[in-house]
Amino acid sequence: MVPLAEGGRAVSVTASKARKDLFPLIKKVNEDHDAIEIVSKHGNAVLVSAEDYASLREGSYLLRSPANARRLLKSYENALGRADVSERELINPDQADAERGGA
Repeated sequence: MVPLAEGGRAVSVTASKARKDLFPLIKKVNEDHDAIEIVSKHGNAVLVSAEDYASLREGSYLLRSPANARRLLKSYENALGRADVSERELINPDQADAERGGA
């Protein structure tokens, strides 16, 4: 199943159009992080950015073990349920070192 683009419709192109517009399609998947379905009489395929593909592979690997999947879900639920979580500004490590008299 191809993820839906903004507006709720799947982005699909024919193989001929994908071949003709390959470089703009590559740019689009890298900028938008939306998959593009390529439809062909030889079977369908999906074009995704390398970053998104690596993320999908990592998620699949982490969830492969039922025990690990349960542990990750519990950690996620704990993070969502914490009332003592607050947002803070990031620390500039160079500035923090200078203030402590470090390098």
